[in-house]
Amino acid sequence: MFCDRCGQRLNDNAQFCSACGKQFAPSPVLSGPGTGIDGRVGRHIKTLASLWLVYAIVRFMEMAWIFLIGRTFLPSFIPNIVLGGGPFSSHFLLARLVSGGLVFAGFWVGAFAVVELVVAWGLFEHRPWARILTLVLGFLALLRFPFGTALGIYTLWVLLPGPAAQEYERLAGSRA
Repeated sequence: MFCDRCGQRLNDNAQFCSACGKQFAPSPVLSGPGTGIDGRVGRHIKTLASLWLVYAIVRFMEMAWIFLIGRTFLPSFIPNIVLGGGPFSSHFLLARLVSGGLVFAGFWVGAFAVVELVVAWGLFEHRPWARILTLVLGFLALLRFPFGTALGIYTLWVLLPGPAAQEYERLAGSRA
């Protein structure tokens, strides 16, 4: 049995936590699949963190491509595509707007990539805040078919159920 406040391991019949002093009624120790370190979170947390790390790296690569296309290639192609004119034709403003829009999108993709890196680190380190932030990103990732959707479903499957919350809190408490 573990203290739900500090994560300290307790005797089966303990009424107080020896580390933080919290009082509680004794309950039987749960063991086996689905509980403790052997539970779903304990078995899948490193895989989930690794997948978020890979996803963040892919997002950084996506950001680089957006910047490369948005700042290098696209502005010179838009006037030629629209009217066949040169870079200083009447559609020069259109090229600047599209280029600026792609740069803006690149910054957003980069911002999400940074948050995804932080989530991966938080999961690896079992930080208490990482579960909630990962769930938020998991819901948002559902919209990015197909890889984001798969990662979002896996994230929700591992971290969303009620027992997963308790298990993650125990993991986070044992690292503190």
